[in-house]
Amino acid sequence: MELLNSLKNYKKSYIVNDILSGLLVAIIAMPLSIALGLQSVPGSSGIQMGIITAIIAGFIVSVFGGSRFQIGGPTAAFVTIIFGYISNESIGLIGLQFATLFAGVILIVLGLLKCGNLVKFIPYPIIVGFTTGIGITLLFGQLKDICGFTGGGTHFLDKVIGYVTTITSFNLPTFLLGTCALASIYLISKINKKLPSAFISIVLFTLVNVLIKGESLGIKTIGSTYGNISATINFASFSGVENLNFLNIIIPTIVIAFLGGLESLLSATVADGMTKLKSNYNQELIGQGLGNIGSIMFGGLPATGAIARTSANINSGAKSSLAGAFHAIFLLIMYFALMSVIKFIPLCALSAVLINVSINICNPKLFARLTMFGKRDFLILYTTMLLTVFFDLTYGVVGGFALAILLNVKILKNGIKTVKNEENSNVKYELFGSLYFFNVNGLISSIKNDLLAEKTVALDLKNLNNIDLTAIEKLSSLGNHITLENANKIVGKRIEKYFLNV
Repeated sequence: MELLNSLKNYKKSYIVNDILSGLLVAIIAMPLSIALGLQSVPGSSGIQMGIITAIIAGFIVSVFGGSRFQIGGPTAAFVTIIFGYISNESIGLIGLQFATLFAGVILIVLGLLKCGNLVKFIPYPIIVGFTTGIGITLLFGQLKDICGFTGGGTHFLDKVIGYVTTITSFNLPTFLLGTCALASIYLISKINKKLPSAFISIVLFTLVNVLIKGESLGIKTIGSTYGNISATINFASFSGVENLNFLNIIIPTIVIAFLGGLESLLSATVADGMTKLKSNYNQELIGQGLGNIGSIMFGGLPATGAIARTSANINSGAKSSLAGAFHAIFLLIMYFALMSVIKFIPLCALSAVLINVSINICNPKLFARLTMFGKRDFLILYTTMLLTVFFDLTYGVVGGFALAILLNVKILKNGIKTVKNEENSNVKYELFGSLYFFNVNGLISSIKNDLLAEKTVALDLKNLNNIDLTAIEKLSSLGNHITLENANKIVGKRIEKYFLNV
């Protein structure tokens, strides 16, 4: 467990850093947990489930996970998936609960089998494609509450049709309040990224809505839509299990396990890049599995590592895994202290928070940059994104991966050959063939071992025929620790498109 490692050489002064970081992350997580819970399970129970997920999964992941600064909880990636499963009569809430329990077990087994490093074999365009698809789906889902529409739907096209057919229900005061809330989130984050912009915006525009008597203008709040909300912990009862066909939850189990594991490992990778530490990815899978089981048993939802909250934890000065545990404790206190006032929050303000989240998930600048990279990666990127939007994550990832293999089947046979030359502390790799997503990881591992031995590493690319986006992204993650030499015209152009200096 990373908690034990982080407490080695722990200083008394660090406790203040961990407490303050935990408090700030809790303030950030509170409105997100409410919004994500409400979008996943519409109704007062969704709000409770979102917060409980952040509390229980957040605490367990910090204690039993393998990434020092990881913050676990509900994430935007799960919203449309959970909503779809609960809306499906053959699955429902009971099916979701069992699927998450089984997914938790799968994650633990994968961790014990040391499968944590398998994430590095997923092509980068697929990761960007499905995260963008999730962001687009979430973004469109917010149009209902920020515009005041009465129509909607479960899937992307259903939502579009629902909005168009009920466009006359558009409410201008709702739209203005929501867009002002969204603008405030943007402006606050521009002024100071460390400020909890979502929390400040929610508080500010809840007060504005009360002062202008927004409900009389048609602005819906949590209270006016879902009634009073109590701070309770509803342990899983599993009532109705006799009516559940377990064959119907095989795919949901796989999807929840895959997405939970993938997003948590990606978040851990981001944290490693920010802190120069090395997470135990296998232990992280075990922690995520335990977190999901715990979340369901206490009446929560599927959970995974939250990249934005993990980054905020690091930037807030956290020193150990205790910061994540403190974040969960502060959320628990806030849950019982603030439930009586949550009913006043306008739904359009919560939608503004999620619109901001979805835009960050889409990362339009990165997506646009990758679009111009090359035909193969372009096709993989857009296929994954479109399948995710119009169908779901499973189709997106499987379709994208199948296309990646199909487009690169010839190169799979040829592979890559490396010749390593060492002279004192200088190491040079001569590369022959093509460097792609399926063969770059061996090279990266060798380079990292050399860097740990404090050697300087150079890559001679004159005999490299081609390179794909995943390979360039992985090389770029090594930063200035390596140098690239003698790139030919084709390889040089591809690297320049990724803004790597050769």
